[in-house]
Amino acid sequence: MQHNHSTNGNGDNRLLASLPPEELKRLLPALEPVELQAREAICEPGTPFGHVYFPEQGLISVVASMDDGNTIEVGTIGAEGMLGLPVLSDGTSLYRHFVQIEGRALRMPAPRFREETRHDTPFRRVLWRYQTAFVTQLMQSVACNGLHNIQERCARWLLRCVDQTANADVFITHEFLAQMLGVRRASVSDVLRPLQDDGLIRSRRGVVSVLDRHGLEGQACECYRVISLEYDRLMRGPL
Repeated sequence: MQHNHSTNGNGDNRLLASLPPEELKRLLPALEPVELQAREAICEPGTPFGHVYFPEQGLISVVASMDDGNTIEVGTIGAEGMLGLPVLSDGTSLYRHFVQIEGRALRMPAPRFREETRHDTPFRRVLWRYQTAFVTQLMQSVACNGLHNIQERCARWLLRCVDQTANADVFITHEFLAQMLGVRRASVSDVLRPLQDDGLIRSRRGVVSVLDRHGLEGQACECYRVISLEYDRLMRGPL
């Protein structure tokens, strides 16, 4: 699958696009376009990041795994942000990062990224803002997983996918969605059925299509709004 990468200063990655044009122009030579293949592991737990990634399309999941084999998604990264924040510290993470929905990204070698963040530049300032927004997402996810029912969490998850991929079709199996939500596969079918009956989504083999975004927002928990508003608040201000 071939993609055309936006490396002309008007990138599809919202974090990079928020930079002043001269700052983005300076960084572009260090940004390599790459394809993101579905289920591709970007980084395994305890393994150093070789690159940081700025997705333009697609979606990357951050997943926690337990000793008994159970997994649950704790965060998502799409065109609004970047993958590889642990490079700012020791370069490793306890969590698995893999491509959930295929797409494309720009990537920068970890050593160059560290060098770029040593000085007070617009790039470093926007990264610190994004780090705050991403921590908000992680903390809100903890609250969400503990306090809200599966249907609310599922609606939130689908809306986040649509926002981050700019595509109303979410290409995912019920089995995989169950892993992301930390529930049994049978529970996913029970959750999707009333959403489909109400005309909010259409679920087919390997794809869930959002038909009524406004209606789906009404089914989602407050966490969707909290995360979205905090990102916009942090990322829209002057650098």
